[in-house]
Amino acid sequence: MSRHTAIFAVLGGAALALAPVAFANAQSGDALANAERTCMDYGVSPNSAGFNTCVDRAALAYDRGEPEMADHQAATVRDAHDVCRSYGLGVRTLGFKQCVTNELNRRVAEAEHISYLSAEEPHKGVVVDSYGFQYDGDGNLLDPRGYVIRYVPR
Repeated sequence: MSRHTAIFAVLGGAALALAPVAFANAQSGDALANAERTCMDYGVSPNSAGFNTCVDRAALAYDRGEPEMADHQAATVRDAHDVCRSYGLGVRTLGFKQCVTNELNRRVAEAEHISYLSAEEPHKGVVVDSYGFQYDGDGNLLDPRGYVIRYVPR
């Protein structure tokens, strides 16, 4: 083995060994202690499927100075546990852990879904320009369902 190959092998091994450390979120000890207490207060017990997830999410919220968000994160994990228990899955099974993960991912996806808050009906008199954009009679830009995305001020 040549000297260059040995150097690259050592550097590559060190990079691979340190890769997980580069993406870790460090939380303060106070945030971790508060997060553990919050998760246990919400009924997420240690050694349960989502306890570490609950503590990580709540600790991050405490570090940001958002204790209400930490409570919300703990409640979300507890609700995911309750849903998976209602399916009759054993709490010590891989299926239960996967169910909790899927439920948490589903809730995150729902929270990121954008919905338009509008009490009005969809606009009917729609004009479509040559680029495919839809406008109502007042010049307001509409989404594909006919709801106003951008109003034109009068």
